[in-house]
Amino acid sequence: MPQRILGLDLGATAVRAIVLESSYRTFAVAAAASAPVAPPSEGGPPLRERQLEAARTLLAAPELAYDTALVAVPGASALHVVTLPFTDPRRIEATVGFEVEGQIPFDLAEVAWDWQQLRTVDGKTELLVAVVRKEELAELLAGLAGASLDPRAVVPPGPVYASLFGVGVLAGEVAVPEGDTPAAEALVEVEPGRATLCVVANGACEAARTFPTGPAMAAGPIAREVRATLRAWRGRAGPTAAPLRRLVLAGEAPFLAGLAEALQADVDGPIEALALAGPAVERVNPLQAPAFALALALALRGHQGSRAPRLNLRRGDLAFTRDFQHVRGKVMRLASWAALVLLLAVVSSGVKVFALSRQERLLDGALCDATQKLVGKCYENDELAVAALRGKGTAAASIPKNSAVDVFAELSARTPQDFWLKLDRIEITRDKLHLQGVTDAAENVDRIVSSLRGSPCFGDARSGGARKRSTDGKFEFTIDSDLTCDTGEKPVGRG
Repeated sequence: MPQRILGLDLGATAVRAIVLESSYRTFAVAAAASAPVAPPSEGGPPLRERQLEAARTLLAAPELAYDTALVAVPGASALHVVTLPFTDPRRIEATVGFEVEGQIPFDLAEVAWDWQQLRTVDGKTELLVAVVRKEELAELLAGLAGASLDPRAVVPPGPVYASLFGVGVLAGEVAVPEGDTPAAEALVEVEPGRATLCVVANGACEAARTFPTGPAMAAGPIAREVRATLRAWRGRAGPTAAPLRRLVLAGEAPFLAGLAEALQADVDGPIEALALAGPAVERVNPLQAPAFALALALALRGHQGSRAPRLNLRRGDLAFTRDFQHVRGKVMRLASWAALVLLLAVVSSGVKVFALSRQERLLDGALCDATQKLVGKCYENDELAVAALRGKGTAAASIPKNSAVDVFAELSARTPQDFWLKLDRIEITRDKLHLQGVTDAAENVDRIVSSLRGSPCFGDARSGGARKRSTDGKFEFTIDSDLTCDTGEKPVGRG
């Protein structure tokens, strides 16, 4: 389904609108209309309010229904040319703000600004920078919102005129034969209070300027400003400057006496009033074509979509939030952050793997040194090292899991504490336990044996008998037990 794109020109004497039906590469002019701006009166509303009132009246017409809109900055706007000694887009984006701040008498936070590339030559990039006070732009957007209009883009009129060239809407365009030197074209538009110049080469804007004019719109001062801008353009281009083969007059310029004659010396071809061709002729009266030039250029810039230059003063906190490009920008920023987080996670994992690998190598080296000393062979695998240390018939097999201290601690824990007992002799060998002691009752010996049998080390504890002493009535006893816990391999050949 075609998208309806509105181009709105808030002129000083009239508000003009053109609606294009745009579908991918083709377009058609669907409607064109204008509404007069009320003349000034003593004590009456200012120009901006009168322009917005005319816009509200104009946009109420059903034939001007639209899906998206572009609006030109009313009146004169500040345009600056900035030259940077590199062509890398990322460096341009990072640097251009400092250059702009040095050329304007305001802090960057107080202005809405943006740029588009003019041309690249000899490793240098020329940028066209547009600047407007942020409070003025905010007031304009608020006034347009009162007319139920939320434009996708607000742009200065100068560079917008480049979208008229090379798309078949201007009469008299001649294709440059292949091999010939590319030629440039220019457009001069004059409206009460402002004049605009745009120089186009190969379908792209190479120079643009909007400057104020006096109420009389005299041809002499306007011609001087236009010639000065053309000289500056040729000075920047140097020997590579293309010849200016045609100058098109728009707005009130075709009817301004003496303007064409004053500019003829700076143009290598004809100077003529803007005339439309192709799909634009059917909807726009030929006599009104010069007046509708800016509205048509705005609509064509919207038709270009992502192919259009990036210049749009709706940036930052004044950005058009319903725009797909705005959403795409946010998605791309989120994707960049997600990619950064993923990269950090990968780097962190890599560092951890490296650290663990290094630690593993150190542990393998320590295990190798230990097994070399114990069994005479290096083992870096812990399972093989344990198997070697437990191997039968090796010196390592004699290393016990439980030492004599462990056996003594187990004996102490298993000996009852609720009667009198004295152990006179405790013998712990690799496989035997022998106890000799004295207690005050014969049944205490059975209690000792029963308690020892509950241990994993003294499972077969047995009493050697109890004998009562005649001197003090105490009972002497012996207890023997095989050690059933691991205390190392028994030496071969020993009984």
